[in-house]
Amino acid sequence: MIHNIAIIFISIFFESLPFLLLGSLISSVIEEYITDEKLAKMIPKNVVLGTLTGIFLGFFIPACDCAVIPVSKRLLKKKVPINVAVSFMLASPIINPVVLLSTYYAFYNTNKDIFYFRIIFGILISFLVGIIMGIIFRKQNVITNNIECNCRDELIDLEEENHCHCHSHHHEENKFVSIIKHATYDLFEVVKYLMFGALIASIIQAGLNRSILLIFNNNEALSIITLMIFAYLISLCSTSDSFVGKSLLSSFTKSSILAYLLLGPMIDIKNTFVLLGNYNKKFVLTLISVIFIIVFIFSYMVVII
Repeated sequence: MIHNIAIIFISIFFESLPFLLLGSLISSVIEEYITDEKLAKMIPKNVVLGTLTGIFLGFFIPACDCAVIPVSKRLLKKKVPINVAVSFMLASPIINPVVLLSTYYAFYNTNKDIFYFRIIFGILISFLVGIIMGIIFRKQNVITNNIECNCRDELIDLEEENHCHCHSHHHEENKFVSIIKHATYDLFEVVKYLMFGALIASIIQAGLNRSILLIFNNNEALSIITLMIFAYLISLCSTSDSFVGKSLLSSFTKSSILAYLLLGPMIDIKNTFVLLGNYNKKFVLTLISVIFIIVFIFSYMVVII
């Protein structure tokens, strides 16, 4: 049992770590090169267009569900509206090119509807959740450990969690140093929560008897809820969950497998801990609730369609 937990933990952790590093680097580049004023001009003031912009950004950043969290937090620190940051955070793990390709290979020759539904519903759910969270938390500060360092043209030394030290620089190469400093801080700020989440997920995976899932596969609604909970608990990266979903085709309905493929990239145990390390509890619990409800509604719509 301990051996299995260790193997699964290492697998989850190292599968997520490269994407987490990528997210931290992107976050740092945003901090270093994009000022608040530039970002304000890039994001449309209109709520609908702004939310769609967040989804559009998600397509071009090949990040998993953990990696987008430091980027979304950095966007919020840059005064980007909550609806934009949330839509980006939810869309990227589903519609980025890497995930699209893996979903295509997994389902296109067996059940191509799942491939199309995952893309379309992923975009629509990200849009709706972004709008809802933007309305609920409008003009609220939802970030924890929100260090404000007004060092636009200065190098930042993040010495402690609640302290930063700035000193001026005059050489272009110092921008690279600054990016590394920011990336290192963001990475170590998030990785501790990833480790704890990965440990919980590995314990659940090692101890979960998957035959229990089959008890609920005869009822459409229960089947959807079962695979949503399953996706939340096993915490697979969105680049690999398509092939697990494909293996469930013979036992579960199309709608329940779609629910599994939609919910997992948006929220699971490991990124819940990462979220709790970066956002306040009310925001995280509301986000989880809204995602579960909307994913269930959209997945059940497939039965009607």
